[in-house]
Amino acid sequence: MSVLDFGVEVIAISASGVLAPGPLFFTNLLYGTRQGMRSGIKVAYGHTVVELPLIILLAAGLFTSAAISQYAGAIGLIGGIGILGFASLQIAGVVARRKDVQAAPVMASGKSPFVAGIALSALNPFFLVWWFTVGLKLIADSAAFGLAAGIMILFALHIWMDYAWLAGTAYLASKGSSVIKSKYYPLLLIALAAVLLYYGTTFVLSSLFADM
Repeated sequence: MSVLDFGVEVIAISASGVLAPGPLFFTNLLYGTRQGMRSGIKVAYGHTVVELPLIILLAAGLFTSAAISQYAGAIGLIGGIGILGFASLQIAGVVARRKDVQAAPVMASGKSPFVAGIALSALNPFFLVWWFTVGLKLIADSAAFGLAAGIMILFALHIWMDYAWLAGTAYLASKGSSVIKSKYYPLLLIALAAVLLYYGTTFVLSSLFADM
């Protein structure tokens, strides 16, 4: 796999998780109405504090146990099933017009955007499950570039999207034009879910027929 192919894979798969509505996203909007883009950057920084160590720990476990080569098929299968599951949930959520805003009002009152970014990442089951399924596949693929270089490439390709999205939507919220009111936002989520379905199907089929 080339760096370009890996980059396309990481960005396409990460986009659905980054852009999906959830407690972190809506809390970010609430802070944005009062503090603008700076609050979005602080939320993203808090998210980074949780995400980077998690990626490193997962990668260290994979590489030190030599699981990349031995369990490549299993990782691909689990990651593919996870991707298909997240894609299906995202489509169902859009169709049902579900908005997960339960945690947002609580976190937006009192605590700083940075602390909110940490808490709503570390305590978010969706975030943790994503990295232990979908994200694990990306970490496994990064092995092609070496331990340190692979993780650096993966993290760089993934994290900029969090900062761009959270800072951008916080800015829009400060201007009173939240993207969640846009009629095109559900279409964007459906399109991203379709990309996930493609990658999930590809990973599952590749894993099942790898030895045939």
